Amino acid sequence: MTMNKKTLKTVILLVGVISIYFIDLHDRLSDSDEGFYEMTFVENEYRLGDYNNDPDYPKELYKRNFENEKYKFPRTEVDKIIVYRNLPIVSRLTRKIVTEQQRTELEIFFNTPENFDWNETTWTLSESDYIVRFFNAQNIEIGKVWICLNRCGMTFSSPFSPNMKFGSLSNFGLEKIESILKS
Repeated sequence: MTMNKKTLKTVILLVGVISIYFIDLHDRLSDSDEGFYEMTFVENEYRLGDYNNDPDYPKELYKRNFENEKYKFPRTEVDKIIVYRNLPIVSRLTRKIVTEQQRTELEIFFNTPENFDWNETTWTLSESDYIVRFFNAQNIEIGKVWICLNRCGMTFSSPFSPNMKFGSLSNFGLEKIESILKS
C-alpha cells in the first residue's frame, strides 16, 4: 500500500472518531425540550419565576402544582429507562437498562417533591455523573434527567417538572437516588 492510501485511511479514521465524539457530546449534553413536550406559557412562567420581583413567587407557583398530573415527569407513560454514566463514548457501551422495580422507583422519585430542596447552585450538565433517559413503548425518548451527585447534589430535567423544585437534591433524596442507581 502506498503512503497516500495509508494517509487517506488515517485521515478518514481520525475524522470518523472526532465526528462520533462530537455527536456523542451533543447528545449527552443537549438540554433542549424539543421532542419531549411543547412548552406552554405557564411552563415558561415557571422557568422565568420572580413575578413582580417577589422572591417567594416561584416557590408558591411550584407548590401549587406539585400534584398536578399535567406536570408529572416525564408527562407520558414510560416503557423503559436507561441510565448512562456521563462519560464520552464509553457511556454507550456501559449503559444500564433498569429493571421494572427500578423504573417504578425512579418514576416515583422524580415526582416526589420531598426528594428535592429549594437550593440553587451553579453547575453545568457536563458535571453530571449520570444521565437518565426515559423512553415510551415506541422507543422514543420522552424525558432526560442529568444527575450530579457528590460534587453538587443537583439535577436538571427535560421536560421541566415543578416536583423537582429548582433541582437541588435533599439529603434524603441524595441517599435515595444513589441507592436506586447503584442497585
